[in-house]
Amino acid sequence: MMSRDLQAEDAPIRAILNAMDALEFIAQSRQGVGVRELARILRLTPATASRVVASLQASDMLDQDPDTARYHLGPRALKIAADHSRSINLHGVAESYLRDLVDATGETIFLGVLDGAEVVVINRIDSPQPLRMAGELGTREPAHCTALGKIMLASKPPHERADLVAHLALEPGAGNRVMTREALEAVLEETAGRGWALDDEEHFEGVRCVAAGIVNSEGRTIAAISVSGPAVRMTDAKIAATVPTLRAMAAAISRRLGYRPADAVNAPR
Repeated sequence: MMSRDLQAEDAPIRAILNAMDALEFIAQSRQGVGVRELARILRLTPATASRVVASLQASDMLDQDPDTARYHLGPRALKIAADHSRSINLHGVAESYLRDLVDATGETIFLGVLDGAEVVVINRIDSPQPLRMAGELGTREPAHCTALGKIMLASKPPHERADLVAHLALEPGAGNRVMTREALEAVLEETAGRGWALDDEEHFEGVRCVAAGIVNSEGRTIAAISVSGPAVRMTDAKIAATVPTLRAMAAAISRRLGYRPADAVNAPR
């Protein structure tokens, strides 16, 4: 909360600070906040707290629940938050975490987004190893046989996921590629349940990848990061050791984008 060390002539500034403190506190509450609770937390008189919330409600910064009389963020405050969230550059936020992941795993790291039934690679940090994965930025790959694509498909609401799977072209590829919609649905359900995806030499023979989703402030998976390497290095043991770090990095990026677990709509379970 902000300082209250203000003189009497600073009343307009004090009113602004009170309003900002009220918004900050109410934004952190899932159940809403009543006037008396707000007055107690902000050390205001009930009359002053009432004036603060009345002003914020009049400007659409707060809404009052008619049943509980508790206050929640209003449409104007939510729009400001959404506009700010959209303005955050995913690429810029993720960059340092991708580099940390390369340092931790020694493998190539990809950042991708889902566009229909395809994954679009928007960033790549190369492994320092001579034998490593490569791929151009902007490359499009089928979602159903890549770890990036599978975690993002798995994170979709069931009806949306079913619609995407129904329209996928399940073309032949690497030997382990899933070739029926029923099998793919089962893989996506398993992926959603564990919170990370595996490409077990399904897109390219000799290459294994694991991926975790990045979730925005609305609880929606908007991107994913993957660790990719040759199968001779990406053993089951290395994958088991890599997944916790991968998921931690994805969670850290998600937090930077404003995600909080209670906000989840279709985040990986």
